[in-house]
Amino acid sequence: MNAARRFEDPVLLVRRRGDLVGEWDRSCHLAPLPHGTLSTLLTLCGERIEVGTAELLPEPDGMPCVACLLSAPPRG
Repeated sequence: MNAARRFEDPVLLVRRRGDLVGEWDRSCHLAPLPHGTLSTLLTLCGERIEVGTAELLPEPDGMPCVACLLSAPPRG
């Protein structure tokens, strides 16, 4: 995957499911929409989240991952 992402690329809001981890590990991450079928999402901060353990969020919820926010491509 190209490290320099365009701001037009779709980004998912994801976190680990609450039935699998405690609240401390449920930061809201940003992950590029994968091309094709993958079993792991790679967040902008570099964390890997298995698809089966991920919760997709329609909007930000909970504590944001600061590293993901700092890695987000500029808008506009």
